[in-house]
Amino acid sequence: MSNSEFLVGKETGAKQGHTRRVLSQLMDTLDVLRPHFEDPLVSDIMINGPDDVFVDRRGMGVRVPVSLPASNIRAAISLIAGLVEKEVGIKNKQNVLSARLPGFRVEAILPPVAVNGPSMCIRRHSTRVFSLGEYVVAGVILPKYAELLTQAVLARENFLIVGGTGSGKTTLMNTALSIVPASQRLFVIETVHELQIVAPNKVLVECDDEQGMTPRKAVRTAMRYAPKRVIVGELRGPEAHDWMDAANTGHPGSAATIHANGAAQGLARLENLVLMADMGIPHEALKVSIADTVQWLFYIAREGDVRKVTEVCRVNGYDRDKNSYILQHF
Repeated sequence: MSNSEFLVGKETGAKQGHTRRVLSQLMDTLDVLRPHFEDPLVSDIMINGPDDVFVDRRGMGVRVPVSLPASNIRAAISLIAGLVEKEVGIKNKQNVLSARLPGFRVEAILPPVAVNGPSMCIRRHSTRVFSLGEYVVAGVILPKYAELLTQAVLARENFLIVGGTGSGKTTLMNTALSIVPASQRLFVIETVHELQIVAPNKVLVECDDEQGMTPRKAVRTAMRYAPKRVIVGELRGPEAHDWMDAANTGHPGSAATIHANGAAQGLARLENLVLMADMGIPHEALKVSIADTVQWLFYIAREGDVRKVTEVCRVNGYDRDKNSYILQHF
């Protein structure tokens, strides 16, 4: 399968033809990186600036000895911007581009914001949903943890998938959501669309400040769309407060991913994000609310190219006397 065939995915007709042409031009522009686009073990291509390129291969960052001039990087950014119908450059003073293309996502920065010249980070994401059985066989998740995840989803309990950058949070969320009964409607919110939702009744929203859809507004909109569950691809800011509100007001079984270095740290991170909403909630009351909202924490870690669910915790409330969450570790 060619690069363009892999990247275009499910698009059809005239749009597919246009996408193929643009992606072919993109590959020509970044021709020196073609072998890395074709390498399935490469998850990230990191263009720090002209002639300064690294790739993440099997979890290891490796410098690529290539000559990639600034003009080629700018041309690649312009091609991608045109394909996703966005504008970047000096004329509109927009120097940052976030784009989703079939098969990968792109974040790009232009000077003067990018100090060392135009740069890009291209991340390949999974094109299919792995079953829990496949994860068990691969050693990503223990059978007992897989059973707990299944129970949590089917019992419509709220959960967080916790982990660091590139740990596999999104692919694990894909797997978790594939367990949701087909009769349940999902409202899915992401900054850059990556989740591969197999549920038949779903609304997918990609937040874009330029289009007036912030994560907070998206969560509030979700509550008027009659979903059974509200899913946030990644909690990053004050929308965490709104997600908790949704999870507690008729949308049990809601879920999100969150960045942290451990299961318990996921709750501390959630506290900080909710505080950004500046709702004036006393800290102890906030912790009690979090303990009432989140029932499960699934922590996935990555070492090299190995990803594994290493912690699973049930949140059984908050102990005011000890000033700590009551966590049951499995």
